[in-house]
Amino acid sequence: MKRWLNGALATCSFELRRSFTVQRTAVSLVLALFPPAIMLILILATRLSRDFQAQTAILDFSQLLIIFLVALVCLLTTLLWATPNVYSEMEGKTWGFIASRPGGRVSVFLGKFLASFLVSFGVSVVAISLCIFLVDRSYSMPDAQRLWLSICGVFLLGCLVYSAVFSMFGTLFIKRSMVFAAGYLFGSDVILASIPGALISKLTIRYHLQEIGIAWIGWFLPASYNEADFRLFYGEPLPTWIHLAILLGITAAALALGGWTIVNREYITKDDA
Repeated sequence: MKRWLNGALATCSFELRRSFTVQRTAVSLVLALFPPAIMLILILATRLSRDFQAQTAILDFSQLLIIFLVALVCLLTTLLWATPNVYSEMEGKTWGFIASRPGGRVSVFLGKFLASFLVSFGVSVVAISLCIFLVDRSYSMPDAQRLWLSICGVFLLGCLVYSAVFSMFGTLFIKRSMVFAAGYLFGSDVILASIPGALISKLTIRYHLQEIGIAWIGWFLPASYNEADFRLFYGEPLPTWIHLAILLGITAAALALGGWTIVNREYITKDDA
């Protein structure tokens, strides 16, 4: 276990150092700046129009917009970093060396998982901070610090669980891992999680993050949407600790399955084909 942890930390450190290239840094900056750029455009557009109702609507929708935009870049970052964990080593022709080392496969798997988690969470924190700063300076958002802490807490959990699940897909499907992960994301957290009243919607990651978000952030949907109607469709909320336990359980299960797969599966490299 100690050897796995030391190897995972070494791999994570190497991946993070390798990420500070011009290309990777530029991609991360573009992703982190996309949500605040959209918010800035909306704020400037409403100010130039001098439409008071539009300005009120921006403030009313601000929390939902921030969460939605940051979720997009967070998931995209996680897809880019977590899914090619095995394929990138095979393309770099380093898989043979890794597979021959004691504990090398698990160390690389856990290290790349940690790197994808840290990068996706870092991008999310930058985006959240800039978005809340812009809205607060423009419209004096109430209790901005508490909102920042709450949203960051939700995205901490989201980055953790999605990094684990997408890393698992990277060990299962190799070349098409990003396609399968994106398909899972669309089918589970977009379609199934949007089915009101269905039991299967409560088995999705989005449902548990959504409930934790409501508990920590408060009612972040616009005032025109009634929470009572929301509860009519999705049922009464469970205690927050249950949602936390389920998300941590999904993370542990995904890491366990991914670790078992990467150890027991024989990956065919180009040299072996």
